[in-house]
Order: sequence, then structure tokens, then C-alpha cells
Amino acid sequence: MKTIIYLSLFILLSGCAQTIGGDIFFKPMDELEQALDQPEWEEISLQANELKSIYEDNKWKIQLLGDEGEYEGLNESINKMIAAAKEEDTTNVRMELATARSLIKDIYSL
Repeated sequence: MKTIIYLSLFILLSGCAQTIGGDIFFKPMDELEQALDQPEWEEISLQANELKSIYEDNKWKIQLLGDEGEYEGLNESINKMIAAAKEEDTTNVRMELATARSLIKDIYSL
């Protein structure tokens, strides 16, 4: 009986060790950040729009996990990032990328 309890506890705790779901955002964000080092603005705009698409596809999950301020702030940050990419403004793209990364970490933290 103790073995079953310990095994169940081990499985439960090992499942809590990783961020659930946030990785879908972090990989495109890392690619976008790397693209900013050698700015190819068409590629950066495509990546920012891809991030927007990921947000739209996962919006219902984000709404369940975060509060309204977090997921609305994430949407606003991604839209500002897209606008800054159109204006070829590296500084603002980086700032909004950092803001979005922080919001995603807050949403997916338990």
C-alpha cells in the first residue's frame, strides 16, 4: 500500500516540475529575439505575426489560466510588437518581447 502511495506522489510531483504550455510561446519568442540581432524586418514581422497566431489559437487556454489583465496585456504587447516591427524599431520590439515573455511566465506559473 505504501508503495502505491509513494509511486502516486512521485508521479504527481514529477508532473509539476515543468512549465505547462508556455513553451509553445517561448520558442518563437527566442527565434524573434535572435532575428533582432541581424534585423531582417520582413522575417521579424512574419515571426511577430506567427506569435499573434499562436496567441489566437491558444487564447481560450490563456483565459482559463490567467486573469484578464494578463491575457489582455499579452495581446496588447504582441500587437505593439507587430507595429514596432513594421516601423523597424528594434528597441520597442525588444521591450514588448520582454513584456510578453514576463506575462506568459506569469500566466503559466502555478
